[in-house]
Amino acid sequence: MITQAQPAVETKPVSTQLTLTAAIRVWALVALSLHVVAYALPQDSSWSVWGYTFLPPWLGWLLALLAAALIIPPVNQLILDGLAGAARWPIWRRHLRLWFALAALLAGGLFWLARLRHLRWGDGYLLSVALSYPDLELRVVYNWQAPFTVFLHQRLWQYVANPLFGWPVDTVYAVVSTGCGVVFVYLLLNFSMRMGRNLTERVVLVGLLLTTGSVQLFFGYVENYTVISLLLLVTLVLAWRAAQLELNPVWPVLALSLTNAFHPSTVFLWPGMLLLVFLLWKRQSVPLGAAVWQTVLPPLLVGGSVLGLMESGGHGLSALLGADRPGGGDGVWFVPLFETTTKWQHYTMFSVAHFLDWANVHFLISPFGIPIILLGLVTVYRFKLTVFSTPADRDYAYFLGLTAFMYILLTWLWNPDYGGRKDWDLFAPSAFVYTLLAGYLLVRLIPNRRLLQETGLLLLAVSLLHAGSWVFANTHSLPRD
Repeated sequence: MITQAQPAVETKPVSTQLTLTAAIRVWALVALSLHVVAYALPQDSSWSVWGYTFLPPWLGWLLALLAAALIIPPVNQLILDGLAGAARWPIWRRHLRLWFALAALLAGGLFWLARLRHLRWGDGYLLSVALSYPDLELRVVYNWQAPFTVFLHQRLWQYVANPLFGWPVDTVYAVVSTGCGVVFVYLLLNFSMRMGRNLTERVVLVGLLLTTGSVQLFFGYVENYTVISLLLLVTLVLAWRAAQLELNPVWPVLALSLTNAFHPSTVFLWPGMLLLVFLLWKRQSVPLGAAVWQTVLPPLLVGGSVLGLMESGGHGLSALLGADRPGGGDGVWFVPLFETTTKWQHYTMFSVAHFLDWANVHFLISPFGIPIILLGLVTVYRFKLTVFSTPADRDYAYFLGLTAFMYILLTWLWNPDYGGRKDWDLFAPSAFVYTLLAGYLLVRLIPNRRLLQETGLLLLAVSLLHAGSWVFANTHSLPRD
């Protein structure tokens, strides 16, 4: 396929960029303030910053003040000059992929050393028991809630980890989680080389994704959302390459189909993929017949393999339509509109309680993702800006925008059995999608490298402090509610 050349950096009015960066800096200070007042806030309504209270108050205030100091131009400039000097070292320019591999391995070491030390969230405790239950009739091997994920972890435990190392199921999940994190970091670093047009843009893109609260999923996390987080990134990378006409859309379609097989919640992302294939057909890069079979065949093959696996284990369609139906304990998919009817429903759709849980989920998993998207869209509308100048960039932005919208919409509509806080991880993978969109908008709307560096430094410092405190909190043996 023909690879399109990267366009020159588009010029945006400096006044527009200054307005946007000022708004982002204000939000960064607001986000920082929420952390330092977390010690005095009620936990039930502000649990997204609850992890910060695991730091001693003096340390919490000190770190917040150090991050806030980056709003001061001379301080910001001093740090940027130091980073720029280190970036100019010739050693970084050689064997880039080896450096990426080393960075990913070092990240893996951090993921393991600071891994989760409890089974508080979601079904972590149930999975650790059910997949290794002594009674073979009751042991969980096949499960429609996460078909490939549960099967993979159970078989790894049964045939590899337990007989060879004596590991329990939760250790198997932790090892897979860390391994997925290593691959995620390596893939993201390589992807940033394509998506970012200069070093500053690449650092901002990588930094935004690696400082989301959702990276907790790679810190030895025991649940069914780690593999799909990696597969989502694979899908996004392949979609980028398809938009650049470097490969056929069958590959991102196949990646999304496999992601669905590991966790069906990602089925709701198909509108974005269908839009991408349509846009590629419209650009006449894919004939209609090829577009149809490349869109239809992969999900049919993957879906058939899932059904075959489940039927072979005696847990097929009858289980899917019965005891193992989608929707959790009560089989109810969406947050009820007007009244709760089961113990698995915690609030109605437009209640304050639902909004607070939803806002806490998204502040926890990505404190800058949705705010940057909203500020970026307002800026585009207010100043009538053209953000993406080439068909390839524009098509990818449409794909990424619709995919992010569908994921965010799912987090609003879907009913979490344990409530937003205990099921935060169900929605956590969405942050990787919409935070990438936020970064994509940010680096295109602020082409002025100096402005992007100054704003990005503050933004990433606050985001790192947020994610770091959340990960640190989960290294403690938290009591089960």
